[in-house]
Amino acid sequence: MRKNTGCGRGHDKCPPHPKNDVAKNSRSLQTEVYVQPFGDEEKTVVLQDVFIQSLTEADFHLPTHATDIKTIRKNVRLTQCKAIPVIDNNLAVKLFVEGIVHKNIQYVEDGTGNVKDYSIDVPFRAYHKVTLAKPITERFYSSKNSNTFEYRELADDGMGADRCEFGSLTFEINNEPIQCKLLASAVNQLDIVSDFDNWGRFRKVTEKMDIILLVKLTQLQQRSSGGADEENGEGSQSTAAQEFRRRLGI
Repeated sequence: MRKNTGCGRGHDKCPPHPKNDVAKNSRSLQTEVYVQPFGDEEKTVVLQDVFIQSLTEADFHLPTHATDIKTIRKNVRLTQCKAIPVIDNNLAVKLFVEGIVHKNIQYVEDGTGNVKDYSIDVPFRAYHKVTLAKPITERFYSSKNSNTFEYRELADDGMGADRCEFGSLTFEINNEPIQCKLLASAVNQLDIVSDFDNWGRFRKVTEKMDIILLVKLTQLQQRSSGGADEENGEGSQSTAAQEFRRRLGI
């Protein structure tokens, strides 16, 4: 039976894996351990501090007509910041940044009266290739399909493959993700009002924004303190993964 993992409105985050049947006749027969040092510490390496500029234009209408906008309070929040490594280049990533500029607008309808509040979120996006100051660890790929590295045995009659005995090799290599965080932001904007009524009050606002972001890209890397990889900026996690692949023969 499927397990309900939410309210039916979808998930923003990855839900837990559905519960499956568990084999009741599983036996662990032998265990072997191989120990080989590839580095004596893990460090968070700063790959690059990136300045981003996004030009964004938005139109919106105030709830009622206004004679004047008193203040606009703004703050920037990222909803996505993902870096995808460029194939065959460990000094470059494709950066995907999305966010919103949250605005609280205070305005008046007439020369006298109360000040009204109106809040709105303006989405923005910025996609760009970024050159890194330090390299990311070598990226390894996985093969989870049994038909990729499938092997078959010869049947007893020697006329083909044995349909009752077969095997495969599957593997997963987990790469350290590239982390992204917002250090600073600024919004340089121009406001244009329109949609006037008979008393000269406006309702429509067009905003042209130059959104400036400073994001830091980091990655957790395995290193040898004071070793050669500390000097050239290359971590040794890739060496461990290469040894893993060598033992598998791939």
